[in-house]
Amino acid sequence: ESCPDGILGERGPIYKYADASRECRPCHENCTRGCLGPLLRDCLGDALPVSRKTPTVIVVMVVGGLFLSCSCVLL
Repeated sequence: ESCPDGILGERGPIYKYADASRECRPCHENCTRGCLGPLLRDCLGDALPVSRKTPTVIVVMVVGGLFLSCSCVLL
């Protein structure tokens, strides 16, 4: 009637979803709270992490500032 949710397996909890023929199929191995389909984007719960470019910009600015400061001192 419904697929098992969070049954403990060798690698941790196993989540399953019902496919079109109402058979239980395993969720993607990285789904930690259940899913609606076989793909990673079908996972329930937290959204996928989004890469942030802010730390990269800060590092580039700091390195550029140090380079500029050293260049001024040497001149």
